[in-house]
Amino acid sequence: MTDARSPEFSRPILLRSLRGARSEAPREVMIEATDAECNLVAKRLGLPSVAGLSCRYRLTAEARDTVLAEAALTARLSQICVLSLDVFEDVIAERFVVRFVPESELREDEGGEIDSMDEIPYEEDSIDLGEAAVEQLSLIMDPYPHRPGAERPVGVMTDDDLSSGEGAVSHDQSVRRPFADLAQIKRKKR
Repeated sequence: MTDARSPEFSRPILLRSLRGARSEAPREVMIEATDAECNLVAKRLGLPSVAGLSCRYRLTAEARDTVLAEAALTARLSQICVLSLDVFEDVIAERFVVRFVPESELREDEGGEIDSMDEIPYEEDSIDLGEAAVEQLSLIMDPYPHRPGAERPVGVMTDDDLSSGEGAVSHDQSVRRPFADLAQIKRKKR
């Protein structure tokens, strides 16, 4: 991690401690955030709270100082429903795989393959499993969380409603189209 600030949830592992970790005998490491670290992670991710964050890693040393990390992440957190603005509790349990790569060996994907494995650069002689867990949590979380059972407010349509014709509006009903109004304003200025 090249960021100058210290991570909210840091669990560095020395590379030399992984020398014997091979695919047939990976090193297993369990990390868990303290209450104080959970509060800092919540602040970083813009969440009302994080009640718990843990991650179980299976680490395998590879060639050229790279480390393959297979992980199972579990987080208990509060999110804000985008429909009702209510705070609700959620549990996230996901698996992920990343590769820690020396910063000097990191190669930028020219092809930008979507299915390629995430590579996390590291400096010096350690990798940070806590920071990797927080980064993955931020990627896993739904950017538009919905509280279970939350209903859309009346009059709000989704793209699915519009494409299915379900939200068809009769000519006598008016539909608020803010971008159409903006386009009219732009035309008037010309």
